Amino acid sequence: MKGSCRIPATLLAGLVLSGPLAAQAPAPAETPVPAPTNAPSLAPATTPAGPGPTVSYAAARHWTDPQGKPLPFGSEAEMLDFLRTADVVSATRLGGGINNPRKLLLEKNGVQASAVFRDVNEEKNTPTFGGGRNELFFKDSYIFEPAAYELAMMLGLDNVPPATLRKYERTSGSVQIFIENAITERRELEEHLQPPDEQEWKKQVQMMNVFDALIYNVDRNRGNIIITPDWRLWMIDHSRTFRRNTDLQSQSPINQCERQLYAKLKALDEKEARKRLKDYLTTFELDALFTRRKLLLERIDKLIAEKGENQVLYDFVWYAPKTVGKSVEESAAQPR
Repeated sequence: MKGSCRIPATLLAGLVLSGPLAAQAPAPAETPVPAPTNAPSLAPATTPAGPGPTVSYAAARHWTDPQGKPLPFGSEAEMLDFLRTADVVSATRLGGGINNPRKLLLEKNGVQASAVFRDVNEEKNTPTFGGGRNELFFKDSYIFEPAAYELAMMLGLDNVPPATLRKYERTSGSVQIFIENAITERRELEEHLQPPDEQEWKKQVQMMNVFDALIYNVDRNRGNIIITPDWRLWMIDHSRTFRRNTDLQSQSPINQCERQLYAKLKALDEKEARKRLKDYLTTFELDALFTRRKLLLERIDKLIAEKGENQVLYDFVWYAPKTVGKSVEESAAQPR
């Protein structure tokens, strides 16, 4: 799904492609602290008066068939079983990405859903990239898709679409649910869409930055971030992650961390995580992952010590969407 979506430059402030997130969480009202002069303040966490309308698990998670009808799954386990065992009705190539994944139409017991099948599996010792940059132990593999999904779930992040392993036409690969009615690169570019709540969007971006730092994502670009009509940020295409590097990328823009994500990072049981990820990651990759977790927590703790907890940690509350059935355009703010 590389290249399937384009995010406006104004929304991308804070991505690893463009430097640190241009926002800092303000202190509580009784002890205001001025924001940096070069960046707007990130608004305090806002909790709606109540959750949105009651919707099914599938509708809340945006799992729909190609016609937009919520899928009849009641859990992640049911979704993963469908992805592994459903018959392939048709397959087409998805354009815009360097790995040319396939979009599959799956069907089982009368239920149809689209999914993305990736089979890229390339390793090089010292590939050379633009500008003479080299990367040791380069690996571009479908195996990292379910690894990213599993790790995200362990950290309480539910915006990496479910992915698992399966074979298609005798070829091993990964399959991931396709999110229908998401923003496309062409449509976004043409219509100059803006999030209805830019501060809440920035909170999601910073959570993505933390996750990308943890998994050492070297390929987070505008093509592998997608947006649903409720302006939920979804992270896809993780085939170039989980490097063996035992440091944090120099451009990782970690200025803040969502409070529950920080708690999950600290509480992550290494033994259990290794058990859940052992089918996807090598010992070297797992060792590097937990070394980066240590460094990431040290960086966040240092920020807290320097600026105070309320300047670094923030809350992000996500309710069932109130925009089910709407398009991205209908839920967007007016272009600026």
